[in-house]
Amino acid sequence: MTGISDKERQTLLSMVEDVAGPDVREVAIILLTHKGELTDEVISDELGIKLNQVRKALYLLADLDLASFRRERDKTTGWFVFFWKVHPEKIRDLVKEKQENVLDKISVRLKYEQGNMFFTCETEGCKRVTFQNAMELDFICMVCESRLESFDNSKIISVLEKKVDQLNEILH
Repeated sequence: MTGISDKERQTLLSMVEDVAGPDVREVAIILLTHKGELTDEVISDELGIKLNQVRKALYLLADLDLASFRRERDKTTGWFVFFWKVHPEKIRDLVKEKQENVLDKISVRLKYEQGNMFFTCETEGCKRVTFQNAMELDFICMVCESRLESFDNSKIISVLEKKVDQLNEILH
């Protein structure tokens, strides 16, 4: 077992699955539970999946900078053998990068909410529209044809501001 905590291990596996899928997660589990390096053939045998699927998963882990390999030429066959190892310590960088992406998206949404006035008919299934769209619709809902009324988005803005503050505190 590699020298990371259970929480870091679970975070790593969760992030890998979110970013690359469950097959890559299974490969990461095998790499985490073995000390040292493993060949793609050993991983394929342990998981019972095709070698090309294992290699694809390993390359995805390498793209995330969570795994690396070294290669040696097999003296009897002349083929290259790839020895893979995992880098769980890189999870912090991956988590930070993901948090920065979330912060960027929330900041864009916050600016949108702050920069627009919204209208809604408050009928379930109908969506709110910006002032510009409401004007074009003559303040009549295009779905249910009810009158569009001003929508107070101050609670949405407040929630987004708190989330931006939380993420900024974590990241800085």
